[in-house]
Formats: sequence, C-alpha cells, structure tokens
Amino acid sequence: MQLPAWTKKQKILLASLIGAALLCVLAWIVACSLRSASEAISVDDDPEIYDTVAYDDTVDSVRVSETDPSRRRPAPVFAFRADPAYPMPEDSVLLKLGEPYAIGGTILASAPIDTVTVSVSCAHGPKDGPYPYKKSVTLREPSGTYDLRSADSVDGGKSLADLVRFEDFLVGVHTLRITATCEDSRAVEVYRCTFFVAGDEWLEITRENFPDSYPEALKFFNGDESRFLYRYQWVNGRYIMADPEWETAYITEIAGYPKGEPWRVHVDAVSYMQKAFDYLETSYVRVHGTNGDTGVIKASALITEYNGCYVSRFTSSLKSISHHTFGTAVDVNASMQPNKNIAENTEVIDRDVKGHLVYNGILEENGVPYYDYTYDGTYQLDPNGVPQTCVNYLLYELGFYRAGFLWAHYYRTTSDAMHFCLSEFVTYSHDDAKMGLRKIFAYAPRVEPDATPAPSEPVASPAPSEPVASPAPSEPVASPAPSEPAVTEEAPAAVQTVTP
Repeated sequence: MQLPAWTKKQKILLASLIGAALLCVLAWIVACSLRSASEAISVDDDPEIYDTVAYDDTVDSVRVSETDPSRRRPAPVFAFRADPAYPMPEDSVLLKLGEPYAIGGTILASAPIDTVTVSVSCAHGPKDGPYPYKKSVTLREPSGTYDLRSADSVDGGKSLADLVRFEDFLVGVHTLRITATCEDSRAVEVYRCTFFVAGDEWLEITRENFPDSYPEALKFFNGDESRFLYRYQWVNGRYIMADPEWETAYITEIAGYPKGEPWRVHVDAVSYMQKAFDYLETSYVRVHGTNGDTGVIKASALITEYNGCYVSRFTSSLKSISHHTFGTAVDVNASMQPNKNIAENTEVIDRDVKGHLVYNGILEENGVPYYDYTYDGTYQLDPNGVPQTCVNYLLYELGFYRAGFLWAHYYRTTSDAMHFCLSEFVTYSHDDAKMGLRKIFAYAPRVEPDATPAPSEPVASPAPSEPVASPAPSEPVASPAPSEPAVTEEAPAAVQTVTP
C-alpha cells in the first residue's frame, strides 16, 4: 500500500518541530556545562547573589556577583584562596612604616579572568600622597585562576604582588581590596582587609588637650583614664590614628539609623545609644500647619543622614581634642543648614522652635499615642515634611535627651545642632529657663516598635494646650565642651573591633 505524499505545509511543520527539539537539547547541554563550571568552585549548593565576595583565610569562600538581566550568560563566580606562605594582612594588624610586606593568594573564577586589581585607601590620608593607591594586571591568556605572585601569565611581566609596595604607605588606617573582572563583567570584590601603618614615635592624649571638659570626660568614664586617653600618631591635618590595641578594645559597631547604618561607638556609649534608639523607635510625632502635615510618623524616621561617631581627630586648633575621638558623640542630619556649626544658627533654631512650633500635647490615632505639634513658620522642610529648624530639636526632645545626651545647640558661642554628646561640657541645658527649648514634660505610653498607626486623612489642628507636668527625666550623666564643627563624613570602617 502506498503512503500518501507529504504536502509542502506538512514538511515545513515537521522540519520546524525537529529544529525546535534540537535547540532544546542543545540548550540543556549548555546549561549543564555552565552549572558544572560554577559548582566546581562553589562552597554552597545554592549560593546567594551578592555584589561583594565573602572570604575566609582558612577555606575557599564564594559568593556570586550581581547578575545583569541584559546578559544571557550567568554571572561569574569568584573565590579567594589564601596562601599560607604569603598571608594577607590580618584585620587590625600593625605594620611598620616604610617596611615591605609580601602578599599572596589565588583568585578562582567560573569564567576566564581578564584583570585583577589591588586598591588601598587610607582613612583621612593626604590627597597629595600615594592615595588613591591602585595596581592592576591583565592576564595574557584569560584563565579561571590567577596567583597574585605569578608574573609569567600577565602583561608587563610583573606580578600583582610585586606591584603592590607596602613601603609606599603612610601612617594611617588602611583598607585593601582585591577586585577581578571576567569578560563583559564589572569588577567584583573578592577580598578585603584593614590594617594599620605606624612609625616608631607615639604621642599621648593628655588632660591638657581638654580646654574645659576633662572633668566631664573623667566622670563619664568612671575615673578610668585608660578608657579615653590613648597613644596616637598624626595622619593628616587634624586627623590622628589611635593605638590599634586601644581601638580594638574600646570601639565597637552597632546598627543605627537610617536603615541599620553601622555606627562605630565607644563600648561605654553603647547603652546610651541603644536607649536613645529605643525612645525614637517607640515614639511617634506629627507636625502640621502652614507647611503641610507630616501625618503620624516614627521619631526615628527623622534621622535621614548619619555623619559619624568615632573619628580620631583634634579640633582645628590642633591642640584641643574632639570627643568624636572617643566615640562618645554622634552627628546626624549635618547637611541641613540649621544643623551646621554656625553662631547664627542659635537664633535660627530658637526663633522657629520657640516662636513657630507649638506643642499641643499627646493625642492618639488608631490606638497609637503621638506628640502633636503645630508649625506656623515657613522654613524649608526635611524629607518627612518637618521644618529643618525643628528636626534635630525633636530628635533631642523625644530621644537623645531622655537617654542622657547633651545637645551642642546649647554651646555658649555657637550652635552645632547636628551634634549629640556624652562626655563634654555644654553651657546651657534643655531645661534652662532662658535658653532651653524643652516643651514636653509628660511622655506618652511606650508603643512597641512593630505597632504602626494606619494612615488617615489629616485632621484639623487641635487647640494648643499646656503640657501636663510630670517629673523630669534623669539628668544627663555627661557634660560637654564646645567643639569644632563635627565631621560630615562617616567615620572610617577602620578595623574589626571587639568589646572587651
């Protein structure tokens, strides 16, 4: 029996089906190959996607670079393997100024490596020195591995280890990063460490470096000078490098604001910081009036910018020590004009807080009590809709004051409203009859951090009422001294630190 002839349409359909099947098989083979290459150096069955590669000196460790949706190929996987004969500097190790140091290690990747770069930065180092310090090599034949001490495989005939000269580094806290690239991939960090470089001559912070706040500092540290008087070396300008042993013993890191921003603080200041965080996280506020209505918001949301806590430095005089040097002062919202260290800002803040911001008492919305304010001024607003003149006042009133801090807005000759401090002398107090701005004397019941009022339509402003008097919170344990404008950059992430 003769089979019917295939029509042209049927032949085209059959060819299409066969082609599609072959493409599926080919795609499956390619996917398996790529997966095998990735798994060959992966320490996790299902590694997460990260920009920065984790590392460990004792085992190979891997994370994957961020994927680019526009690429069809999977992002390359990198790992760093330490070399016991030529170890990288350990975190917080002290290296001698002018002496060489030999580094080693191997970078592994799931795709051929094109370039490897070592970059070294120095916290507050001189701009006219060797920083930013960067050395790179390009592999002649891209490969899945690169030994930092290999010279034969790179252009120029010099290994990356030979190019990086530790004897070029100056006194200071240094951060070393190793990054690598594969074809069509952006640089991915595969290793990081922090180390100190110091000369032979050390200086000492003494009580003569405190123009008028030594008694307050000594009181805050319970009479123990070793907790705040330490050895140092000059880095650049007014910046200094603390003795690594002191820094490791007394400086630690806590999760702060905004959004968990790491704050580096003195271990003796941790409880005060956390108490302030708790007050801010469990207090709600609303400001409404001529400039609009914020609605009910968490007080902690008012910290939109963190500008540093622990920063080793003197004031511009180079004689008086800044209390940032001890990690007992913090700066927030420094970019707002009223918070800058300018004498005129005393009047700017006082005029708005005293004359235009009215406290109406504790109200409630959807079961959540909040501090209600009316504002009839015109000053520029912060991201939450609060006048910039009032933001740090509210942070102090609702959080830092209750936790025992002093506020540098109350300095005698200037206002430094970004600055909240524990171990200084400040001329005026929040309760001062003439200069103080305190408006709240009775506090709302605690609201647990997960309680959030449901959004509602703005309501008419209630008539101002006198706050109910109640016992004032305990007096701040510290006392501060006029200091120089606080730094607006973050304190450097200098070393891994531990609490003694």
